[in-house]
Amino acid sequence: MGKVSYMKLKGSQNLRLRLLLATLSSKSIIIEDIRADATWPGLRPHEVSFLHLLEKICDDCVVEINETGTKLKYKPGIIKGGRHLVHDCGVSRSIGYFLEPLIVLGLFGKKSLTIRLKGITNDSKDPSIDTFLNYFTYTEAVRSPCRRIGTKN
Repeated sequence: MGKVSYMKLKGSQNLRLRLLLATLSSKSIIIEDIRADATWPGLRPHEVSFLHLLEKICDDCVVEINETGTKLKYKPGIIKGGRHLVHDCGVSRSIGYFLEPLIVLGLFGKKSLTIRLKGITNDSKDPSIDTFLNYFTYTEAVRSPCRRIGTKN
């Protein structure tokens, strides 16, 4: 195998978008100085959870995070999709945070993507699950029998 070249980026801004575009373009990236000067430096729990989600739906995806969480090395794999996948999104961000990039990634998978996301359905930062259900009413892109809908206290 040849040596992998990495595109170097700095900061945490648009992290989810950077990971999505790196996956779609099969470009390896290194992101440094992720909240390096913040009171709580490094990746947030929802960002780590999103990286785990990418590992689930991509084949041969490699994620390396340093001890402080301020440096991320990401080598995307092939989007494989899959059935009967389950992902716990946690409670720091709503399911909408994870669903937005999943809709895009699901279009490019080798197989169709069926995944059960566990977590909160509404928060003040992300679109609620109702937004997705109303928008995709007439398509097969998102079919979701929501079992429980609630908010984070």
